[in-house]
Amino acid sequence: MTSVARRLGRVVPLPNLRLRLNPPRFDTPEAAARGVDEVVFVTTPEVTKIEVRAFLERAHGVGVERVHTANYEGKKKRDRGGFHRRADYKKVYVTLKERWFPPEAFRVKPPPTAGTAGTGTTTDASS
Repeated sequence: MTSVARRLGRVVPLPNLRLRLNPPRFDTPEAAARGVDEVVFVTTPEVTKIEVRAFLERAHGVGVERVHTANYEGKKKRDRGGFHRRADYKKVYVTLKERWFPPEAFRVKPPPTAGTAGTGTTTDASS
């Protein structure tokens, strides 16, 4: 027995999830070249592990091995107008079945070498 929406072809299989990817932490460029097998997302507290797994597997075609979550309360802040709170959030730790290589924007940039750094002195060949 199928639903009316499925028979009419109006099924939206994925929920509207707001997943924000936290950049992976790399100590060296070699670590970035090896890739990562665990990524961290930040989302709203209502999102479940099952929804995250289904979203990543269906929408992005990523194999998910394990999903862990942690709920956090928003920070309490004091301002001229009194006290207020930032929104609560949930961190989602996803272990992938295969290694993932992050985009260039997430990679560690090597520090400049001593020879290429500007020293502020100039040499003139004519003097």
